[in-house]
Amino acid sequence: MSPHALRGMAGGIALCAGVIWVTYALSPEATAEPVTIVEQEELEISEMMTALQEAGYYVSAEAPPEEPVVEEPQTEEMDSPTEEDSAAEEEALIDENLPESVTVETVNVYSMTLSITSGTSSHDVANQLEQAKIIDSASEFLRYLERNNLAEKVRAGDFEVNSAMSYQDIANRIT
Repeated sequence: MSPHALRGMAGGIALCAGVIWVTYALSPEATAEPVTIVEQEELEISEMMTALQEAGYYVSAEAPPEEPVVEEPQTEEMDSPTEEDSAAEEEALIDENLPESVTVETVNVYSMTLSITSGTSSHDVANQLEQAKIIDSASEFLRYLERNNLAEKVRAGDFEVNSAMSYQDIANRIT
């Protein structure tokens, strides 16, 4: 390859890099509307199990392996009940009503009203959902939209979404 051809190719690459940088610097991402989280609700265990089953997940009632219990010596002093004691009593009441094979875990479910304006890209929507903790990964959600030919079908509007929803549920709501 001659030196002139090599210089021409290097100049073309530099020019392309400059055009890409200018396009990125002037992109509309900076003007995107901020994400507003409307409310955060906590679901009961039975509601979470039902929501997961409706979303197509398998819910197992098997207990995790037991950890060794370390007993602490009891003192004769009786302290007044604390907030931790009342929380432990409430958890014990919940545990009494469930079969022994079911374990109880608290899961936060985040909800928001997703506002999509005309011209908002699916990339921006995925980033808003990730920032609001509705989805774990914007890139995985984008891959889902692209695999199902939905990336270009995102509609403008206000949509109620929450973190208990599957990618399919969210996509069905916004497309």
